[in-house]
Amino acid sequence: MTKDMNERSDSSSMTTRKSWIRRHPLASVGIAMLVVPALALTLFFTLRPYLSTFDRSGEGDLSYSMPSRNGEYIAELYGVPYGGAAGGVTIWVDVRKTGDADTTSAKSIYRTEFHGNNHLEWENDHTLRIENWSKYTNETVTLNIDEEIYDGRGWACKSWRTTGQYVRCLTPENVKTLK
Repeated sequence: MTKDMNERSDSSSMTTRKSWIRRHPLASVGIAMLVVPALALTLFFTLRPYLSTFDRSGEGDLSYSMPSRNGEYIAELYGVPYGGAAGGVTIWVDVRKTGDADTTSAKSIYRTEFHGNNHLEWENDHTLRIENWSKYTNETVTLNIDEEIYDGRGWACKSWRTTGQYVRCLTPENVKTLK
């Protein structure tokens, strides 16, 4: 009989303690439901500029197009609405070869918020002046279509996906220092 008692006491001392998660399943689920979405949103907004693409060719409504002086290229200005009734419009300028109707071959060179007055003007065969201004702000810039892009948010200049696709990336801060 003493042998049975010793075996029982040895087996009871071998039971392991349950983890906190197993002892508090409802609290664990509740904490996970708060922490996981918060972590996902934090990662999304932190990494968004670094993972963004600059290309939006063919999206939105075509507002304006203008062929280059030699007729080799055509610049197209698109407006992409966002945010519903309280939102705004992002404008994009794409450049493509005139004879190429395929929108996937177009190259996006300009993106920013619409400010009210915009215009495209070719200064020469490879230099495009893009005007976008209002009484309070001016994001007018002149770009070499082969080497430069302009991003009003600056995300294209930070993005890992667009690095190496252009020679120079301009942002509102860069343009102010160039003037």
